[in-house]
Amino acid sequence: MSKLKLLSQDDLATISDDFGEILESEVSKSISMKELEDLDLDIVLNYENEQLDVDVDVGVLFDELSEITQDQVMKAIDAAYLKFDSYIDENFRV
Repeated sequence: MSKLKLLSQDDLATISDDFGEILESEVSKSISMKELEDLDLDIVLNYENEQLDVDVDVGVLFDELSEITQDQVMKAIDAAYLKFDSYIDENFRV
C-alpha cells in the first residue's frame, strides 16, 4: 500500500463530506429510507503523523413499523468503510 499524501484542512473537509455521502449511499442501498425517521452522521477525522483515523457515529431513528435491525445498519456501515478505503486509495495516496 502506498503512503498517504500530506493532507490539508481542505482535503480533510472534502474527505469528511465525501465519506458522509458514501455512508448515506450505502445505508440507502440496504435500508429503505421510508423506514427511517432520522439519520444522523457524526464523522470525526483525526490526522496526525501522516496517519488518518476516521470514526463515525451513526444515529438512526427508525419508523415505529420498521423491521430494520442494527445488524443491517452495521453491514451498511462496513460496506461504506470498504468503499471509503478505495476512495482514499484513489484520491489521497502517493
